[in-house]
Amino acid sequence: MFSAAFFIAVSAALAPQASATPDSAQPPPPDRPITHIVQNLAHDLKRMATTNTLVILAGGGAVSLLSATWDHPVDRWTLRHPASTVTGIGRIGGDGWTMGGLALGTWGIGELTNNRLVTHVGSDLIRAQVMNGVLVRGLKIAVDRPRPKGGGHAFPSGHTSTAFATAGVLHQHFGWKGGVPAYALATFVGYTRLRDRAHWFSDAMFGATLGLASARAVTGGHESKTWTIAPVAMPGGGGFVVRW
Repeated sequence: MFSAAFFIAVSAALAPQASATPDSAQPPPPDRPITHIVQNLAHDLKRMATTNTLVILAGGGAVSLLSATWDHPVDRWTLRHPASTVTGIGRIGGDGWTMGGLALGTWGIGELTNNRLVTHVGSDLIRAQVMNGVLVRGLKIAVDRPRPKGGGHAFPSGHTSTAFATAGVLHQHFGWKGGVPAYALATFVGYTRLRDRAHWFSDAMFGATLGLASARAVTGGHESKTWTIAPVAMPGGGGFVVRW
């Protein structure tokens, strides 16, 4: 529901404005996230070594390490308070396929409407998800930490990481107007993974860190600072309009 409303609002709000906007004010050309996926991944992995991303990784890593002391207390709390069906929302919403579909859908709308602004955001979302997925999978295999309820590959939380990667990209493009709701949803995803006992508290903390670092590496240096986002009433529910 949220994704459909977001896609419809973006295409309806931006398509008519693009023709009246000088080309000099447009963001950089799209990065061809599908045909150049390998080249983009190599470039983005290099940017993980920049100062901004290293600060995020170092700070988030330190917080994750300290938060490990809460792993068992939080898990004992979840045992005393069984998860409700609401956790299914986070389990599906934070899934890599869901976030990847959101990214592809945004990019596709930009391509179909010939709107470079929407295409650019979609391209960044795709690149962030690809790099984040590679890093998360590599760490899961290398660490192979047991999950609270059994099984392996707990560290880091992939659902939390993908959600924060998306939130980080939206924050970089739209500022705090887009970042606050996106981070709230990403935090909810991490919370549901703890309630499902699929991850330890520190797994979710470092997942968020990795997602934010991935978003920063992809968007660093080419954010669209002139965009705004506002809620609007739509048939069948609410949505968001993006204005440039």
